[in-house]
Amino acid sequence: MKTKITYAAIFGLIGIASQLISFLLGFQTDKIGTPAATIFGMVIWFVSLVLGFVVVWLGLRAVRDEKPDQCLTYGQGVGAGVIIVLIAAVISAVYLIIHLALINPGFVENTLAVTREKWAAMGMPDEQMQMAEKIMRVTMHPAIMALMGFFWNMVIGTIISLIAAAIVKRNPQPQFAAQVPPAL
Repeated sequence: MKTKITYAAIFGLIGIASQLISFLLGFQTDKIGTPAATIFGMVIWFVSLVLGFVVVWLGLRAVRDEKPDQCLTYGQGVGAGVIIVLIAAVISAVYLIIHLALINPGFVENTLAVTREKWAAMGMPDEQMQMAEKIMRVTMHPAIMALMGFFWNMVIGTIISLIAAAIVKRNPQPQFAAQVPPAL
């Protein structure tokens, strides 16, 4: 279990690092809603996805290699991968709440301001904007965002685990105590 927790912590730190980098470069504050922020968001998502895959793959290899027979069935690999992802998703969700409450408490307001500008440019009526803003405020509550992030991390992480387990699996070889002579 220690190996799974180690790799889960590494995976969780990738999510934390991506949030911090995005914040420190201003893509969650003054540059929010700009084309550069959108492109950066896609790039950071893709890099995090690739790094997450590598971490799960390495974690499954470590789990397999610490076994006495160094074998890991597909099911065991998927199970170990899901445990890694589950712990990482919890770490990321807890951090997101902390991030939105303490580090970037203006995130929701900044996002809503940019969204309101886009709605106004589209000619959306004020009543409709107010209704949409109420819905956005509910869905952008830090706890709701953390819950949605946890859910998506689990979905994507499970897919990663399914793929990584297929690559890492090594079925046990049957050991024959006595060889049966061929029938005559």
